[in-house]
Amino acid sequence: MNSLPTAKAGDDAGIAAIADLLICPGCSSSLAIGSTSIDCKKCGASYPLNDGIALLAIRGTSETWGKPQANEQSTSYQAEYQRVDRAAAYNLSYRQRLLKRQSTQREFQLIKQHVERVGRSRIILDLPCGGSRLTPAFAYAAELVIEADIAHGQLLFGRAESSVATPRVWMTASAFHIPLRDNGVDGTICVRLSHHLPTAAERERLLTELLRVSRRFVIMTFFDHYSLKNLLRRLRGPFNRLPPKMTMTTARVAEFAREHGARLIAAPPLSRIGSGHRYALIAKDQGIV
Repeated sequence: MNSLPTAKAGDDAGIAAIADLLICPGCSSSLAIGSTSIDCKKCGASYPLNDGIALLAIRGTSETWGKPQANEQSTSYQAEYQRVDRAAAYNLSYRQRLLKRQSTQREFQLIKQHVERVGRSRIILDLPCGGSRLTPAFAYAAELVIEADIAHGQLLFGRAESSVATPRVWMTASAFHIPLRDNGVDGTICVRLSHHLPTAAERERLLTELLRVSRRFVIMTFFDHYSLKNLLRRLRGPFNRLPPKMTMTTARVAEFAREHGARLIAAPPLSRIGSGHRYALIAKDQGIV
């Protein structure tokens, strides 16, 4: 791997900083970075560069990796927050609402606990990064952060509104087709995505991709099937007609990690009463305990 180009703290490092890590999200071949686009050397696909943001996202779900089309998938979720005004409304709610501010404080605490166990990293991928709400919780522990999200609006908001000392690269990307080489980054942070994916196939595809591109660790959230929040949701379901949550079990996350040569180190809850989310630390590096 080439050394990182020189960049001042807090600068956009530019997509060239990770040129040797990029692969075509469609065919996994090498990419060539031009002045206005990034082009695949094998399949001929061309991905635009828009004001320094590489548009590398493939939209779609299980049909894009050769699985039968399910009735319920995450296609509609992928369309959210493409516009910067909608992304702004989502991100500002975390600053303005008391419960969301308290939740963010707890999320910072959990991420920092995991990062302390992992140690310093060269490159961390943040996917989906949203408006970079949580980036300060881990950016201090990396030399470079890749901010990626399927929604262009989220990236525009994050780049305009967030500030960290660590250089960053910005790109759109699908978590089902991450445009990075195997083991290309030290670790990946994936917060509040899996519970938007309605099928087990999508959730397991997500975990497969996160583990594929991460050399040492993955920090991800999932909605615990056995949480009090989900239990109450299921009990009220026949009366309020709300759909069930999209959940995983800690046991399944641990089993899936083992199937991919990794270990579930910890999965503390965001809140035992007010939330069903758990923050999982999955390690591929045997030195992480």
